Amino acid sequence: MNSILEAKNLSFSWGNKQVFSGVGFDIQPNQIVAIVGVNGAGKSTLLKCLNRILVPSTGSISINSEEVSTMPILELAKQVSYVPQSVSTSFPLDVYDVVMLGRRPYISWRISDEDREFVSNTISLFDLEDFAFRRFDQLSGGERQRVIIAKAVAQNPSLFLFDEPTSDLDLKNQIIVMKSIRKLVDNKDNNCSALIAIHDLNTAARFADSILMLHEGEMKAFGSPEIVFTEENISEVFGVTSDLISSNDGAPMRIHVLDIPNDESAGN
Repeated sequence: MNSILEAKNLSFSWGNKQVFSGVGFDIQPNQIVAIVGVNGAGKSTLLKCLNRILVPSTGSISINSEEVSTMPILELAKQVSYVPQSVSTSFPLDVYDVVMLGRRPYISWRISDEDREFVSNTISLFDLEDFAFRRFDQLSGGERQRVIIAKAVAQNPSLFLFDEPTSDLDLKNQIIVMKSIRKLVDNKDNNCSALIAIHDLNTAARFADSILMLHEGEMKAFGSPEIVFTEENISEVFGVTSDLISSNDGAPMRIHVLDIPNDESAGN
C-alpha cells in the first residue's frame, strides 16, 4: 500500500538559524501522526513545509506518490488541507458558508448538490448544527476553531495538517474535535490521514497511531506512543520526570508528569 505522505531528509533554516534537519517519515492511509516537542522545536514550520507554505532547504515531499514541489496549486488544495494555530475573525459569513469555502477546489461555476451534501454532513460530524446559520465573526474562539476544522474537512483531502487544533477549546470540545478527526481518518472510504502538531502528550497518546518527536533540530523518535513516550525521552525533551501507565483493556497509555528534575523551578 502506498503512503499518503512520504518525507525524506527534510531540513529548514531561517537565515543562518537551522530549525530542523534530517527529518524523514511516512504516513500510511487511515493514520493519525502527532508531532510533539517544546515550543520552538519546529512543529509548525514542518507542517508549513509539507504544505508548500514554506520551502524546505533540503529533502523531498510526496503526497500519494506525487512530488509536492511540482504539484499544481489546485491539485495540492485537493490533496492537502491545512488548519493553522490561529484563524481570522473577520469572515462576515454564516458558518455554513465558511464551511462551504472548503469546497472551492471542486467548484467551477456553481455549487452542486454533492457540495451541499458534503458540507451538511461535515457540519453534523462536528456537532455544529446549532451554529450553521450564525455569523462566523460572532462566535467564540473555540466555536470558530471547530468551524475552521470543519472547513478543512469539507475540502476532502488525502492529508490533513492540523497545528494545535484543540488549543482554543474547552475540555469537552477538545474531545469532540479529536474524536471527530479519529472517526474521519478511521473511515476506510475516505482513505485519508492526519498530521497533528500538539502539546498535550496524553491527547497524542490517546488519539495518534504514531508520534513524531522533535528535539534540538532533529527527529528524536518516530513510532507508536509506547515506543516514543518513554521516561527517558520525556525527561530529555521536556525536562520533566514522569510516570507512565501502559495501555490496557482498550484504554490508551497515560503520562503522569511528576516534577522538574533537581527542583529547577526553585532556581537550584
